[in-house]
Amino acid sequence: MILTIFGYPKAGKTLLFNLLTGKKEEVSKFSTSTHEYHKAVVDVPDERLTRLAKHFDLPPVYAKIEYLDTGAIAFGESKNETFIDLLRRADGLVHVIRGFEDPEIPHFPGEVDPMHDIRAIEEELKAVDFLSIEKRLERLQADIKKIKSKELQDEFELMTRLKAFLEEGTPLIEFEFKAKEEIVIRGFKFLSLKPLIHIINADENTYGNYLSLGDEKKQNRATFVFCAKIEDELLELEEEDRHMFQEEYGLNEYEYMKENFVGKSYRLMNLISFFTMGKKEFKAWTINNNENAHTAAGKIHTDIQEGFIRGETINWKDFLEAGGFSQAKEKGVLRLEGKEYIVRDGDVIQFRFNK
Repeated sequence: MILTIFGYPKAGKTLLFNLLTGKKEEVSKFSTSTHEYHKAVVDVPDERLTRLAKHFDLPPVYAKIEYLDTGAIAFGESKNETFIDLLRRADGLVHVIRGFEDPEIPHFPGEVDPMHDIRAIEEELKAVDFLSIEKRLERLQADIKKIKSKELQDEFELMTRLKAFLEEGTPLIEFEFKAKEEIVIRGFKFLSLKPLIHIINADENTYGNYLSLGDEKKQNRATFVFCAKIEDELLELEEEDRHMFQEEYGLNEYEYMKENFVGKSYRLMNLISFFTMGKKEFKAWTINNNENAHTAAGKIHTDIQEGFIRGETINWKDFLEAGGFSQAKEKGVLRLEGKEYIVRDGDVIQFRFNK
């Protein structure tokens, strides 16, 4: 899974990137704009997998998240193809917004206003999609004149509806696609179709002002508030000292982004994890919620998916208590599931397939 961190200059993008990845990329108030970006692949922490691997004396193989930090992108540069490519390759977008006051750091258009920046970015994402659709419609019109094709005509009609949808000011994430339409638009990687996490980077004086912005829930959209600079400092302290300073800053109920971000993003993106046990490792796999066992098998290998017979399935806690697949079978807690079984979060599955 790839998450791309982006936003206006000096909002705290690299601070967030460092917190989430453990990297130490340079952070400066006065660094110049750059098209370079930072990249890191990190484990998705999962206490369930840790316990399973330890119990069965196998090394845990955690699911991975690849973070891309787009660096300092200037205002209006979302039309830059290099920047847009970083957004398009992502499975989810993380928009960092300035919510702190600092007279040394200018903020266009002057006033620090997170809601303004949120609206502006969402409009830009829709504008990028609108331009992509317009270009595609021009190409389709030319192709339809040369070739009589139902597929081209169907795509033209779909793109026309999507264009009208965007003109109404609605992101494509709210469009109800049919299964065939989802296949058609998959390669376009529309930005307003991606899950979007807004993260307001506040300070101790402004933190409470923005918490209410996180109350409004939209489809695959969420807003969180954190204090990058303070969190970075507090994580260096022992837990007892950390609580003391939290109280001093007036952040008693503060939720650490480093500790909570993965869980929040998984829930927003409607993702779950299932586990497999091999001879050499215990491994976590990430899939969309409501996907079936046949699709889950394909995450591991196409051969397993194509030769799928059944999935021997059990909840991770029951598996831990049973002590293995054979013991679970003896106790009658191991289920035999077919292709259409909807995988549950925390399932341990052993796939049987024709080789």
